[in-house]
Amino acid sequence: MTASSEAPSAPRPGPAAAELAPDPSRRPASPLLRDAFITIVTRFGLAILIFATDIALARLLGPSAKGRFALVLLYSQLAALIVGWGMDQALAVVAGRDRQTARQGMANALVWTAVAGGSAVLLSLWLYGVPSTGPPDGPLSNLIPNLSSAQFTYAALALPGELFFSIGLFALLGRKKVVPYSLIRVARRAILLAMIVAIAAIARLSLDVALVINLISLVVTAILILWVAARDDTLGFRPSMRLLREELRFGTRSLPGSLAERLQFRGDAFLINLFLGVRQTGIYSVTSGLAETLWYIPNAMGTVMFSRAVDPKLDAGRIAAVLTRTTLAVALVTAIPAWVLGPRLVRIVYGAQFADAGVALRLILPGIVAYSVVAVLSRYITGRGRPGTGTLILVAGLALNIGANLFLIPAYGIRGAAAASSLSYIVTAALTLVVFHRLSDRGLRETLIIRPSDIRALTAATRALIDRARGRRTGPLVGLRGGDPAADLVIGESEPGEEP
Repeated sequence: MTASSEAPSAPRPGPAAAELAPDPSRRPASPLLRDAFITIVTRFGLAILIFATDIALARLLGPSAKGRFALVLLYSQLAALIVGWGMDQALAVVAGRDRQTARQGMANALVWTAVAGGSAVLLSLWLYGVPSTGPPDGPLSNLIPNLSSAQFTYAALALPGELFFSIGLFALLGRKKVVPYSLIRVARRAILLAMIVAIAAIARLSLDVALVINLISLVVTAILILWVAARDDTLGFRPSMRLLREELRFGTRSLPGSLAERLQFRGDAFLINLFLGVRQTGIYSVTSGLAETLWYIPNAMGTVMFSRAVDPKLDAGRIAAVLTRTTLAVALVTAIPAWVLGPRLVRIVYGAQFADAGVALRLILPGIVAYSVVAVLSRYITGRGRPGTGTLILVAGLALNIGANLFLIPAYGIRGAAAASSLSYIVTAALTLVVFHRLSDRGLRETLIIRPSDIRALTAATRALIDRARGRRTGPLVGLRGGDPAADLVIGESEPGEEP
């Protein structure tokens, strides 16, 4: 989509309207910036919770059990992604149309979770060879070895919960409920961490208990999603076959890309388990977990980007350029201390048995920084109705990732896995930039290089948002933009019908 096809900006009000216009000092903060600011804050909270949970599991379970915990979660999330068939992103698109369509979409999500998710549980157990009097001997047990029957059962039972967690959260994004979306994500991790600490305080935490706690957290977050949907009057129980067919058509185009992206992030864990064993899988899970904390701000911006990109009336290309160059700068700034302090931090916090994770962290960081571009721009591409194009990019990145891992893991262990991931992330980012340029007609400099006016605008607007949150009146946001149209967008972007 070219810049010329973007929606024009709202006309300026005439003199009479200006006399009746509200005092600019009372103008509400930009919805875009408000959502970005709140989402970033909650993502920082989420990062802290994930970091604390990861440390607790590593200390309480050790490398091998932590590796099994990671494999269980990875399987349930990947299986839920496949069974979901792209319903999550499709529901986000259709839910933004109107409340009636959102109700039908939510009803479809509930039915799909029950029928498809329940069937997937039974199929997974059969493919793994559960129940069994001895070690599981199904086809999946060869692909994912080192799990007991009970542990894989927990993975299968989590599948419907992961499915509805993803679909339900995207439904909230489609309704521009960015704040509840972020808070529910935080709630899941907070419940998980609180229960792990509580159990560990009174008894020895076992892997099976940790997996049961994960199931409980999924149930609670599903209830929260339904509660938010009910308050938004979008909780429906009358499914629509017509809408379901539309969602599945969209999902058929977006699923391969989503699956390729998830495998690009997590496929190396399965390969490490196959080549090196579950202990090295547990150590590498620390590497990937620490590295991906740098994605929380890019993913926060991507969340806001998707909620805007599905609206054809907004100048989404300009929004994407602003968010991308800002998040890339933040990712680079945070990656530098991570590279310097990472190995020492891992040894101190996780213990000497996880020391190799710190060395691998340095190798994966360049790719992590580069992929912050994809975190924002891939949402633009999908939200603009081009999931097939995004799929091709992600499949190309996955192919490179698998090929590099097959060569580097046997030779260099988890360090080779980190280098392979870094290489594939960089290539994926480059391809995404090319596609974004063709769709939006935005140049590389505009998209990648942060401007002083961006920093001034974000600083001033953040201060204004904090002041407003404290109930204090502030001066007008107008005039803080430095003449830069992209920075003007960050502060002054307004939804249709909300023009001052």
